[in-house]
Amino acid sequence: MPRRAVFGMLCLFVVASPAAAQSLYRWVDDQGNVHYTDSIPPTQAGKAHVEMSEQGMRMREVPRVKTPEEVERERELERLRAQQAELIEERKAADQRLLRKYRSVDDLIMASDGKLAAIDFQIQMDKGSIPLQQTRLASLRAEAAESERQDRPVDEKLAADIADAERAIQETLSAILRGEEQKRELRVELERDLERFRELRNLSPTQHDEAMLDAGKPLDNIIRCQPLDECERLWQRAIAYVERHATVPIEVAGENVVMTVAPAKQADIALILSRLWEPDAQRGTIFLDMRCRSSQASTTACQTEAQHKVLDGFRVAVEGRQPAASPGSSSDR
Repeated sequence: MPRRAVFGMLCLFVVASPAAAQSLYRWVDDQGNVHYTDSIPPTQAGKAHVEMSEQGMRMREVPRVKTPEEVERERELERLRAQQAELIEERKAADQRLLRKYRSVDDLIMASDGKLAAIDFQIQMDKGSIPLQQTRLASLRAEAAESERQDRPVDEKLAADIADAERAIQETLSAILRGEEQKRELRVELERDLERFRELRNLSPTQHDEAMLDAGKPLDNIIRCQPLDECERLWQRAIAYVERHATVPIEVAGENVVMTVAPAKQADIALILSRLWEPDAQRGTIFLDMRCRSSQASTTACQTEAQHKVLDGFRVAVEGRQPAASPGSSSDR
């Protein structure tokens, strides 16, 4: 029907029936035909329509009723928008804290250095306790060996003391490893904070900043392993690595600890290799560390360039690639 005719009928309807035409509705059927009625047919319930005045003016547009799926999608979108807004506010608050806490890049680096130094000090204290623990264990084992030579059973208390001494060494090594991982996490945090601080202050990185960050790159002296047979394979390769690179004799060769004697000179490469198990005993960590001449020295203070290379080449060599050459040699044996 022509649009003018429809409008004419609408006007006649309005004029002819003033009492009955208090509200009109404009709706479109499934075939796209436009209808004007004084009520919405049941078949159109929930679909979009327009409510009109007696004069044929649009009063209100009523959208269609959304499906349950659409309602659920909108709820999910609202939830995500709320989370996004919360993250933005958290980011703003973190930025403000960063700017209030540090005046410059040097302030940020110095604060991180202080935290690293505190952890490093505790690591060196733990390392310093290992020789004493090892001496006690060796004495207990010698006492047990003497009993066996005399065909006497090992006393239960002695056996328990040996187990406690072994456990104490493992706990100390675990503490050292945790300290190293804390240092790594701090360096990652420093790198993240430095990047954001520069963005907020519109600063460019300097060679000094980058050198500070390079010192905190991933730990190449730690290997995670599972399952048991793979841990054992890597453990044997790690022992061979220590034998190749240590320049002082091995003092302890236990099931989970291999340790050289303490270094006599600064250039000596003295190592501690440990295998630490997760509580489920199915996953382990193989950890190589350098022994320092003094338990009071920081980790960096007791490492020459050659010693650094030994630690840095550990994971690559043990996991199957060509190991780095030993100090003073052209290649590994």
